[in-house]
Amino acid sequence: MMQAERQITGRMVLFAVAGLFGVFLAANGALVFFALDSWPGLSTDKPYEKGLAYNRTLEAARKQAALGWRSTLSFDGAAKAGTTRVRIEAPGEAPITGLKARVTFRRPVKEGFDVIVDLKETAPGLYAALTALPLAGNWHAVIEASQNGQFVYRMQHGIFVKK
Repeated sequence: MMQAERQITGRMVLFAVAGLFGVFLAANGALVFFALDSWPGLSTDKPYEKGLAYNRTLEAARKQAALGWRSTLSFDGAAKAGTTRVRIEAPGEAPITGLKARVTFRRPVKEGFDVIVDLKETAPGLYAALTALPLAGNWHAVIEASQNGQFVYRMQHGIFVKK
């Protein structure tokens, strides 16, 4: 028994092409949705002004490198309650005293949870403060220190906060 040969009509071609484009549009739409939903993008306060000040930023980095200072950061405790400790040392492990220090905690994957902590010197070269971080997980911590009203040190550390 022979089957009748099916003819390709203009209507069949139209439906096939429309279906193919529909699949492409749905796939691209899903990719765009998940790309925009998963990462808000890089953002910074006053990006234009920071771009103009880039040479000053490079010069400050050169001055900081010439000092040879090192910092260590620790967070003892868990999310919502802990203590931030920062030790700043000169070469030869000499403590740096008399700084006004602060730490800015930022989530690397989600905006809106930044925490700024002003530290007090509790021992020579050791700066600490009670800290409440809203979430457990990975955080970027940026240490900034000034001496006599002049910015002298900036360093970024990564920490993990327990639940």
